[in-house]
Amino acid sequence: MDEQFMQRCIELAKEAKDEGNVPVGSIIVRNGVIIAEAKEIVPTQQVVTGHAEVLAVQRACDVLGTMDLYNCVLYTTAEPCWMCAYLIRDTKIGRVVIGSLTPHVGALSTDYKIMTIETVPYWGTPPEIVKGVLQVECDKLRM
Repeated sequence: MDEQFMQRCIELAKEAKDEGNVPVGSIIVRNGVIIAEAKEIVPTQQVVTGHAEVLAVQRACDVLGTMDLYNCVLYTTAEPCWMCAYLIRDTKIGRVVIGSLTPHVGALSTDYKIMTIETVPYWGTPPEIVKGVLQVECDKLRM
């Protein structure tokens, strides 16, 4: 199932790339159903928070009427940056599935491991993290 959902993220990332944006696509899944999806809109729309993960999380919160996404899964073609990771942790997303790592700004693979830090009391338990789903296809997006 992870590969099927990641394939949708890849489609969104390709759309973003075709539009002149950073090639990232993200979706939020709850109970096996996509409830929100987004593609990166940076830089063409000049929205500094226009990361695919941020947009998908906001849409999921709007759909569910809550900022508590503990029973949701976020799929994304690229490792979330620090800004995106803050939203993931703050909304308590329970599982994150990543295609490619982003070693310079990633919130998992850099020294700033926001995705797994346990010292912020109200964030609770870090999400389950799955890396490398359709990694080859996700890596190709950035070429």
